[in-house]
Amino acid sequence: MKKLLGMLLLASSFAAVADGNNLYVGVGAGAGWNDIQSPDAAFRLDGGYNFSDTLALEAGTTGLTQSGGVPNQSMQYYDFSVKGTLPLGDAFGVFAQVGGAYGTPGATDYSGCANTSSCTSGSNQAGWNALTAVGVQLNISRQFSLNLTDYYYYGANTPQGNSNVLLGGAKFNF
Repeated sequence: MKKLLGMLLLASSFAAVADGNNLYVGVGAGAGWNDIQSPDAAFRLDGGYNFSDTLALEAGTTGLTQSGGVPNQSMQYYDFSVKGTLPLGDAFGVFAQVGGAYGTPGATDYSGCANTSSCTSGSNQAGWNALTAVGVQLNISRQFSLNLTDYYYYGANTPQGNSNVLLGGAKFNF
């Protein structure tokens, strides 16, 4: 919760320098996979600042809801990235992002572990990840757009490994 409040504070600090449609917030929902688990639900909340129609900075959080115990756990990523957009007319654009993310696994339940050597505290490690993303954006208006984005988190020391998240979402520019 503290991290989410920190990101909201960061986003509101951008508002002090924002003029026009530079500040934005977005939401997304879809599916996610990692090296351990097949598709499960994924959700995202983000915000950013557009320096131009082609360059933005973005902070966000993505949650991957996994079911089960060790090492199949839910993951929460907190990320910061640089976003480049190639506008293809007024209504359409493609974009790519590159940045870093901090991934934290959910609570670990060791009660169902048959092999205790695989059920160690290492199964609940958090760590830094590299982030890349690509997507398409449909601009409904200057203030509102719909998007489809594929986020890829390159797993650090977490047992889940790499995570791929495909989300449909919306973005609102202030």
